[in-house]
Amino acid sequence: MRAGILGATGFIGSYLCRHVAARAQAPLRLLTRNPPPSPPVPSAEVLGGDLLSRASCERFSAGLDVIYYLAHTNTPVNSDLDQPTDVALNLVPLLNLLDAIRRLGSKPHVVYFGSGGAVYAGRPGRTPYRETDPCAPTSSYGILKLAAEQYLRLAAERGELTATVLRVGNAYGTLLPEYRMQGLIGVAISHLLNGNPVRVFGDPDNVRDYVHLEDICAMAVNAAAPRRPFDIFNVGTGQGHSVNDILVILQDCYGAPFQIRTDAARGRWLMDWAVLDCSRARQEFGWSPAVDLRAGIAGMLSAWRGGPHAASEFAR
Repeated sequence: MRAGILGATGFIGSYLCRHVAARAQAPLRLLTRNPPPSPPVPSAEVLGGDLLSRASCERFSAGLDVIYYLAHTNTPVNSDLDQPTDVALNLVPLLNLLDAIRRLGSKPHVVYFGSGGAVYAGRPGRTPYRETDPCAPTSSYGILKLAAEQYLRLAAERGELTATVLRVGNAYGTLLPEYRMQGLIGVAISHLLNGNPVRVFGDPDNVRDYVHLEDICAMAVNAAAPRRPFDIFNVGTGQGHSVNDILVILQDCYGAPFQIRTDAARGRWLMDWAVLDCSRARQEFGWSPAVDLRAGIAGMLSAWRGGPHAASEFAR
């Protein structure tokens, strides 16, 4: 089975590269606008190109059995600042890829990384979201993630591909640059290791479902074998933690108090609660998250505290 990854130099993508490559029987194919000096995995076939180019999309897609799609810019916090540009950067590339697949007639399986925290409709009853629950995104980010799902569903119904959407909770597990506006835990630990205050967007009482990269990648490997033409699976823990909860765990694991800077206005449209029911993934694949949140955070601090690893992670 020949696999390709789009968004391979990003937060989840670079981690997924190593995870998939360790199990792949053929070299991974990656497409990137600016090929890095060293790919996330040495054996990868790296193509220079852009998803805004249909020719690049065709060159990337040719001969692939599975395509992992993680190419996305912007976050729920900043996606509404320029909605036309958000569409051009984050929906048009997927449509170009689907057009290339249609032209090739190759019918690959696409594993699309959607959002478990930005697509569902808010509701007063705090019960974890199931895949069948109503969707009503409150940001351009969520709207485009949901639109991408629908285009994939349409292509699958027309027999042009098969697709599995993974509605992923709030991912963590590696350091992230301090300027990032998404990925609370990875960004916060970077601030701590560099002696800077931790930034918080929106209401610190907002609750999310935090899931480790190791668990996400395990589910992504499961999803590479389609069971139906089109599927959606939540990928989380079923446990909710507020931003304040995360800050308390961080302080306990860090072992010292730290400063916090809150920007409530910047995240005022964020959902106040998003926790995922992942029973469908458990029933279908026997998958369940294995990494405990506190242990995952402690492990990150232990791995990078005072060491050279942070610099290498920032380069990804």
